[in-house]
Amino acid sequence: MPLRKTLTATTLAFGLAVTAGAMTALSPQSAAAQSAADYSGDQIEAFTMAYLEVMDLREQYVPQLEAAGSEDEQRALIEDANAEFVEAIEGTEGLTLEDYEAIAQAASEDQELQTRIVTRLEEMQQGGE
Repeated sequence: MPLRKTLTATTLAFGLAVTAGAMTALSPQSAAAQSAADYSGDQIEAFTMAYLEVMDLREQYVPQLEAAGSEDEQRALIEDANAEFVEAIEGTEGLTLEDYEAIAQAASEDQELQTRIVTRLEEMQQGGE
């Protein structure tokens, strides 16, 4: 599947079930209080970079999870995946795990912010970045 279709198909999946276990809970007020205007271009850039890394990692882990022979093996893979997701997010310059979570939550509630993120994802795909 071309990257553009993959990005479009996964863009609305900011609340990834696989990463939920590794991420701390947000208070509803913290994310809801943020809007698209509250995030700078640099923050959106950092978020989209981390998001793409998480999606790449997710694509690597999904087949392994599907092939896992037992629940214990699945749990171990999920723990490994979550650790890599967190490492990818925290390894992105200008972004913390808390920032990533807040932006993802806000984007799920704010169409304008979601549009900004999707636009940046598409620009990155078109530019080969």
